[in-house]
Amino acid sequence: MSSALIATTKSFCKRAWPGASIGVATLVIVPLMIKILMHLQGYRIPYNDQEIFSLHFTYLGISWVIFLSITVRALAGSQKYCRGLPISSRAIATWLMLAMVGLVVVLQLATNGAYRALFFDERWLADYWPVLGPLLFLVMLVLTGHAIYWTLNAPSYTRIILSMGIIVALFWWFLSRYFPDGFKADAVPWSHVTLGEFVLMQLVSLAAWYQGTRAFASVRSGTALPSPQWTQTRNWWDSLTTGASSSGHTTLESHRAALGRLHWRDSCQRAVIMGGGLFGIAVLVLNTTMRNANGSHPINITEGFMQIYLMFSIIAALVVGLVAGEGTCGPGRTEMKSFLAVTPLSDRDFAIALFVNLVKTVLYSSLLIQAGLMLNMLVFVAPGMLQGDQASIIISRGALYWFVFSVYTLACFWTIAANVISVLWTGRSWFYFLVIGSILGCFGLFVFIVNSTDRVTHSPNNLYCQMAFFLVLAFLIFAGVVTAFVTACQKGFIKLSTAGISGGLWLIGSLTAIWLKFPAPTGLQEMLTFSLYIFFLSLFALAFAPFATIPLALSWNRHR
Repeated sequence: MSSALIATTKSFCKRAWPGASIGVATLVIVPLMIKILMHLQGYRIPYNDQEIFSLHFTYLGISWVIFLSITVRALAGSQKYCRGLPISSRAIATWLMLAMVGLVVVLQLATNGAYRALFFDERWLADYWPVLGPLLFLVMLVLTGHAIYWTLNAPSYTRIILSMGIIVALFWWFLSRYFPDGFKADAVPWSHVTLGEFVLMQLVSLAAWYQGTRAFASVRSGTALPSPQWTQTRNWWDSLTTGASSSGHTTLESHRAALGRLHWRDSCQRAVIMGGGLFGIAVLVLNTTMRNANGSHPINITEGFMQIYLMFSIIAALVVGLVAGEGTCGPGRTEMKSFLAVTPLSDRDFAIALFVNLVKTVLYSSLLIQAGLMLNMLVFVAPGMLQGDQASIIISRGALYWFVFSVYTLACFWTIAANVISVLWTGRSWFYFLVIGSILGCFGLFVFIVNSTDRVTHSPNNLYCQMAFFLVLAFLIFAGVVTAFVTACQKGFIKLSTAGISGGLWLIGSLTAIWLKFPAPTGLQEMLTFSLYIFFLSLFALAFAPFATIPLALSWNRHR
């Protein structure tokens, strides 16, 4: 039995450690980077206890999402292996729960320890950064989530509603620890865990463990079945997301059109629903809730709406890239999906079919998020713009601001989603980690250079190091994009005119930016700003890179 449990732990940790390392590194490096940039820009760093405590909830939300996502992904990858072990279901479920709890506890302690070393003083636990209470609650949340996860393997509306009620009650209880005098009073740190709170969390954890083991046993034995009402709803949803029609009407199509339609049903439509529909609703709800956060003037409301729209668009672009990018490979990324690999099309036609779906996915997702923004604008901004003597001026300024910001957001959405998809469509895990490692390595090098600059502020050599960093990085990006276009043209994946049009559009945009924004490189500081603008132009080149990198990635994946 012990050897089987050790094998279970190894299977879980093998899937969890890469994401755990990246998660902890991100949570530590990003605040360190922000601290350095704020110091360089001359902004005051919030070392006041109350100001640091105000960041506590932000850290909890981000870290919990990252760590729980890592553990859930590891669980999903190892549960099939664990079900076949020759031991009792209760032992397997208990061991998986302990592995998840142990992982999140270690990650939280490691991150908080790094924060103590880099940011906080010796009073951090008592005055502004509680650890014990949130950590015990997270353990309880993991066990409860485990129970809900296995219980909802046999879904029904009753179980879903009850599970949602439990989650809401848990978070309400957790937030109430920070508001002992009521939610209308100021928040205070949950620095001391009382005996009653400790006993309550342990009882809930024990009940979650018991329910989780029972639900896991039912799933493992095959007796966990969904309710009839849920089955009917699931069939309707599947027909919606796959685009399947019950009419039985068929038409003759070319191979490329048939491939594009099948690929759209397989992964792209789901990406649009998740990245466009859900985030469009999120933009609509959050803008409605926070419409007066920046003031009641129509221009101020518009600026607040646009900031939320940009933030959710960037997150949605990552989601669209991940969902659509994982749609070309089977489980384990050992090979391309069979219906794609055996399609009787040349690599160029194959890439065109999937690239068209990529463009449609990005456009539809962006339009759905834009629809949520437009509904907010029509309801909350338009009535205010039509009032007053300067209504025409306000309308013109608001429309211009909306247009420029929307084009900028769409460009960011396309650049992020298309480049993420081009990496994932290679189908090679080592290449994913190589790209992520390169990004983190450049980020770490930048932090090191800036940190060195911070220590010796009066030496011009440090400014030269920063300029060299941005210029070398820009050169590498330019070289990579040019190499991709040259290779794609040589292999016949794209036409020479496609490369020429892409280069011409980039050149026109770059010359426009140089004419409008570029500073004259007269001094050291202006030279540093000039090199930073060159780096931004290299990022602009990434908007055109998918025209070459996606055909190369698909060919590489298809012929391995």
